[in-house]
Amino acid sequence: MNKNAIPTEALDRFRAAASQYTHSAKSRASRLLTLKDDIAALRKRGISYRAIGELLTQSGIPASDTCVNNFCHRVLKERLVRKSSAKRRASRHANHPASPKTTPDASAKTKLPPAPATTPKPTPMPAETSAFASRGPRIAKVEMLPPGEEI
Repeated sequence: MNKNAIPTEALDRFRAAASQYTHSAKSRASRLLTLKDDIAALRKRGISYRAIGELLTQSGIPASDTCVNNFCHRVLKERLVRKSSAKRRASRHANHPASPKTTPDASAKTKLPPAPATTPKPTPMPAETSAFASRGPRIAKVEMLPPGEEI
């Protein structure tokens, strides 16, 4: 393999361009950093990321709800707080009181009779009624009808 596959002039041009290159891109959240306190105040009031994004866009600051979400997680250090499944179940049941028809009646419980003792019996093999087995629709076979009977 030839190590000099790239011409020396191209290498020199690239090295010159790389030495003069400056990173001019701003960080993704830079436009929202000036609004950090305002966004934090809105989040403390329970305003959603989508509503904040729409408010920013209406004000002339292009920001999606995903952008606001990422900003709040990175800069404001917000974390997703989830209730445990037991707490979610308890709060769901607290919000919906049980109605009488769904509440089981403890006095109405009856004991099931004990299962009868059975001896294992061999299951009989199904008798084959015809030699033709079709997977399609069941259509009467005229040739199998008794004589004199019509459909």
